[in-house]
Amino acid sequence: MVFQWIGIATITYLVIKLVYYLAQGAYLYFFRTYPDFNKYGKWSVITGATDGIGKETAFQLASRGQNIALISRNTERLKNVAKAIESNHNVQTKCLTMDFSGDEEIYDKIADFLQGLDIGTLINNVGTDQEIGRFLEQSNLSLIIRNLVRVNIMPVLKMTQIVLPGMVKRKRGLILNLSAFTILHPIGKYAIMNATKSFVDLFSRALSYEYESEGITIQSCLPGAVGTKAAQHVGDIEKMTSPKEYCTSWLATVDKTRRTHGHWQHAVESWVWVKIPTGLVQKLANYFYFEPGVKATQDSEKKK
Repeated sequence: MVFQWIGIATITYLVIKLVYYLAQGAYLYFFRTYPDFNKYGKWSVITGATDGIGKETAFQLASRGQNIALISRNTERLKNVAKAIESNHNVQTKCLTMDFSGDEEIYDKIADFLQGLDIGTLINNVGTDQEIGRFLEQSNLSLIIRNLVRVNIMPVLKMTQIVLPGMVKRKRGLILNLSAFTILHPIGKYAIMNATKSFVDLFSRALSYEYESEGITIQSCLPGAVGTKAAQHVGDIEKMTSPKEYCTSWLATVDKTRRTHGHWQHAVESWVWVKIPTGLVQKLANYFYFEPGVKATQDSEKKK
């Protein structure tokens, strides 16, 4: 009888746990309710705003009445995105051309650019992905280290340093930081990239606890592959979640959780991902990503 009751208790616990996770997932990803972004402030600042998730987020926030400050490195694309936003939505835009791989002095220019704005939302979206190989065997290793740290880590720190004081003073604000669900496993030949994205996630969650009492909402987002140009090396982008569908889902998770995958498909993929042994993850990465990537590079060099 004792073992029978232990079995019943165990099954009951597992069923309750499953129901809890399903209910939590449904609440986050299927019952889509959006906060009033204007309650945070009149302006949203978006880095890496000319393509993919950044661009789509800009349009969706503009559709909800937000003025948009766009920061990216391509002047022509910035102007085109800003023009399209103003044509489709009755909001203001501001643009700043900035290469985040530059020295720390660039943040003085960004601070001047944002001076005087009622910034309610900051989206740290800019990032780079350029590492494939064992640490010491990569050509231009020093350049890779510099770029990954400057583009994936420094903008999150420095943009937060610029914007957060005003949010604290006004007792309101929203900061959304883009990481990646690949950080849930250590992946050889991707060590620096994964480490920089892990920083974004841990920093975001820790900062959330520090400033929630000040009325500031801070969220870490861990997406999988979204159908953008940056994901072409992973597979067929037509089969991936589109930026529009992803952002529509992701923005509905704001105010509900400190950490999200943004879309139910990405949540399921991440659940499977963490269940796979790390050794097998490395083999899969080698087969589907690293070896094809290296071969494509070698083929390209031969053609030259």
